[in-house]
Amino acid sequence: MKILVTGGAGFIGSHTCLALLEKGYEVVILDSFVNSSEKSIQKVIEIFKCNKIIKNIKIIIGDIRDENLLEELFIDAQRIDKPFNAVIHFAGLKSVKESVLDPLVYWDVNLKGTVHLLRVMNRYKCRTIVFSSSATIYGVSNNKPLTEETDINPINPYGRTKFAIEQLLND
Repeated sequence: MKILVTGGAGFIGSHTCLALLEKGYEVVILDSFVNSSEKSIQKVIEIFKCNKIIKNIKIIIGDIRDENLLEELFIDAQRIDKPFNAVIHFAGLKSVKESVLDPLVYWDVNLKGTVHLLRVMNRYKCRTIVFSSSATIYGVSNNKPLTEETDINPINPYGRTKFAIEQLLND
């Protein structure tokens, strides 16, 4: 099974890639390295060099807003008769403070990037996506711990972009 992991070099993304590789999945990581470090992926590679599973990982440096790049990834996967079975979507900007200072960049990267990803997935009939949202969609709450039933009320652009993506996926 072949999985595209956007934002796969981030903290959660790299740990997810590690778990996928341990289970025998073929993993393609797409990451711009804006919010992450190549060191995290190098650590994953070091772990798997010992197990000779290194052939199951491929790293692409790029931005999910680049629809042509996404198209190339899906074309290449089909060309070798190993299309993507699923996408795990971690890519996006993630600073609440930065999102307040420059909300347009957050809407562009987080929402527009996801739209491009979904458009390409749709063209190639890849219908399985796992999206990493954020607790910031719940806003300020006295309910501890937060649950799926907690009222959604994002109070910053970052949280609103994550909630908008959830709504888009529901549609």
